[in-house]
Amino acid sequence: MVLVGLCLGTLGCKSPWPLGGKVSDTVPGITPPRERIAELRKLSKQAASATPEQREQIAAQVAAAYPHESDPLVRLEMVRTLGNCPGPTAEHALRGAAKDKDADVRAEVCRALGKQPGATASEVLRERLASDSDIDVRLAAAEALGSIRDPSSVAALAVALEDRDPAMQYRAVRSLRRVAPVDLGNDVDRWRQYVKDGSIAPPKPFSLAETIRNLF
Repeated sequence: MVLVGLCLGTLGCKSPWPLGGKVSDTVPGITPPRERIAELRKLSKQAASATPEQREQIAAQVAAAYPHESDPLVRLEMVRTLGNCPGPTAEHALRGAAKDKDADVRAEVCRALGKQPGATASEVLRERLASDSDIDVRLAAAEALGSIRDPSSVAALAVALEDRDPAMQYRAVRSLRRVAPVDLGNDVDRWRQYVKDGSIAPPKPFSLAETIRNLF
């Protein structure tokens, strides 16, 4: 299978963009961002049916180009492409991209790591959840921890339960339901008790008035 745009080295590439692609007619020698994004999307699509070796080749080329890319939208697409190329090369590149200066890129890194279960993904996601300055990145990290189903994530999600943001509490509960060996539904208080000492509190009696209040 021929991988569109895949250049196995900068030697012989006519464009300074390491993955190949057309050179702009308006800015000589520069591949426009929209064309770089289009090329990355082609690679992402091909990665779905590629062999592990071919995915590693794609990931290696994207990883090599990432540090030199100034456009955050292109870096965002690079991260998405890496997310579709599970393997050690993509995992290593995503670990570095988790510290990107752009919050949207960091959030996308979390989503990409959610597709690559493993110790590295879990470690990076726990770190983003605990320390990132952007709430959207932390939300994405909490969500992704549920996707990789790593039991060691319970402690990190327990801290997220104490966040004052209801959205964070909701993401933490949703991920705990996938990670923990028990399912306590959406009751935040029961989850707080469980992650504190392992005990399971009885469910609260149903209250129509309280249910209506929670809707507003």
